Amino acid sequence: PQEEEEELVDPLTTLREQCEQIEKCVKARERLELCNERVSSRSETEEQCTEELFDFLHARDHCVS
Repeated sequence: PQEEEEELVDPLTTLREQCEQIEKCVKARERLELCNERVSSRSETEEQCTEELFDFLHARDHCVS
């Protein structure tokens, strides 16, 4: 019988998922999601969530490093 190959998981993906659970990342993600909801609810807005996205990515990447 042919053995099933284990699916390889990128360790960086695992670390990022773990880091997303720390308080700083959770709060940054909440701010990002609130911003996305606000922007999505408006038909015309110039608001973007770039700052919130970068804050979340910075917090997560700081934890990963």
